[in-house]
Amino acid sequence: MKKSFYILFFLLFAFSTSVSAHTGLEKSSPSNGDTITEEIQDITMEFETGLETGSSFTLLLDGEKEIPVSNIKVDGNKLTGASNEPLENGKYTVKWNIIGEDGHIIDGEYGFTVAKANANKESTESPTKSDEDKPQTIEKPEKASEQAPAASDVQEESQSNANFMPILIGILLVVAIFVTVWLMRKGKK
Repeated sequence: MKKSFYILFFLLFAFSTSVSAHTGLEKSSPSNGDTITEEIQDITMEFETGLETGSSFTLLLDGEKEIPVSNIKVDGNKLTGASNEPLENGKYTVKWNIIGEDGHIIDGEYGFTVAKANANKESTESPTKSDEDKPQTIEKPEKASEQAPAASDVQEESQSNANFMPILIGILLVVAIFVTVWLMRKGKK
C-alpha cells in the first residue's frame, strides 16, 4: 500500500508539466516585425500544439482601426484568415485568441508593417514640366527592428506565464508529498 502511494505521487509529479503545458505561437506569416512591400491579404499563424474550434484573431491598423477578416479557419495547429481587401500601408497588430488542445484559452499579439510603393498611380502618368521641377523624395520604410516591440513583449510575457504554471504545480506537488509522508510517519508513532 505504501509503495503504491509513493508511485502514484511520483507519476503525478512526473506528468504534471506535460498535462498543464500550454501552447504558444511558433511562427507566423507575416512574421513579427516584418515590413511587407507587396500586396497582402492572408494571415497565417502556426502554434506549438493543436487548436480547438473557436480560436480566432483580429487585425488592427495603427492599433485602433479593426480590419475585417474573413474565412478564419483552424487546421490542426494552424490558424488562418484573410482581409477582404489588400492591406493598405500602416502598422498592423494581430491579436490572437486561441483554445489549446488542453482546453486553456491563450491570447497574444504581434505586429508587422505594410509599406507598399505607390508605383501603380505614378507609373501610368507621364511627368509634367511642373512635376520635373519639384524635388523628389523617397520614403524609406522603417527598420523591422523598430516595429511592434510592444507586441513581442506581450507575447513573451504570455508565454513566460504559461511556462511558470507547470513549475508552480510541480512545487505544490512536492510540498504535498512531503506533508503526506510526514503525516503518515507521525500517525505510525
